[in-house]
Amino acid sequence: MKTIDINNHFTELDRSVLEGENAYAEYFNYLRDCLNALLSSFDNISTESSLEIKVLKNFSQKFLNTIEAFRLKYAYDPTHSMLVDLTESGFPNFMEFKKLDHDLQIKDKALKNLPSKESLKQSILDHLIRKKTDPVKLLDQLSKQSYFIRLQWSNILTEFTPGTLELLNEHTDANRTRTYFYSWASYDSVTNKPFLYTMIFDNPLNEGRKDGDIDQDPKFLDTIRKCTHNTSPLKVIASDIDNAYENVMPKVLKRIEIGPIYGKYARDKHPYTILLRKQFNPDDYIFTYNTEIVFSTGEKRTKSFLSKGELRQVFYIDESNKECMERMISDMHSYMITSHNVLQYLNDNQPEDLAKLSAPVYVYDA
Repeated sequence: MKTIDINNHFTELDRSVLEGENAYAEYFNYLRDCLNALLSSFDNISTESSLEIKVLKNFSQKFLNTIEAFRLKYAYDPTHSMLVDLTESGFPNFMEFKKLDHDLQIKDKALKNLPSKESLKQSILDHLIRKKTDPVKLLDQLSKQSYFIRLQWSNILTEFTPGTLELLNEHTDANRTRTYFYSWASYDSVTNKPFLYTMIFDNPLNEGRKDGDIDQDPKFLDTIRKCTHNTSPLKVIASDIDNAYENVMPKVLKRIEIGPIYGKYARDKHPYTILLRKQFNPDDYIFTYNTEIVFSTGEKRTKSFLSKGELRQVFYIDESNKECMERMISDMHSYMITSHNVLQYLNDNQPEDLAKLSAPVYVYDA
């Protein structure tokens, strides 16, 4: 019932099926090129730290691996039923990631039920010699086999993808506090886009605290998953994590929104979609990504009648910036990837769009 409810909130364009014999092959090539441009852009325009860039590259590569897995899954699928969001996303629909999680769980059973690769290749060869036609069913089985072999939890981006917990600093004085860096990713069920997260937090180890070393706490991952299962305002997520543990004190939380991709697959009313459709070639696109940041400026003790209360983080919201106020964040960085022709047009006709960016536009190779 839950799956049906999730599916029902999508519009027809949110869950489009591409038409045409080679439509999905062309779509996957398109996504691959866009994501490779994204990976290249991190070294050229991102304002993140070297550690954060390493994390962004890692998760982006996993997303690219996932797209390649989808290509194999649907390469010879006669139904061509993969759902794509054509409204301010450009990526596969969230339901494909629900299916992906299921496929990971049944992977071993599915591979046992498929003929061996050698047997399939021989059958394909025999079919070609005898019937002189493409053995679509056999090719689909071979493609599905490659798909399941490729599926590894550690190599792809799923509905929720944990990262690594890295120790940044350790104070050996009376406070006994460790500072950690943690990263993770999620695929949002509303916007159909991947979101990458990084968090720097303090982990006090003073005696008397309810929780011990977070590095040894199995509940930590579950808490992160629950707090970021949707795209709530970043301050809300940071506060939820802060409230979930007495000894986790978020100091900086970042969320990188990957996309949308405005281009030949977009069917929304966004000005970029309309501009590209009217003025440019089908191969031109505008790929944007944003970084939201919320940071702590200190701590305050909550009031309680029964106890002295608990320390909670005070997160800064930039009230001088309307967008920061609406998003409930401290700061925001915006980036763009596009072609030289589109950049020239924007520079001449819409320079205010470029002025909002945090770094020069990254121009991909046509």
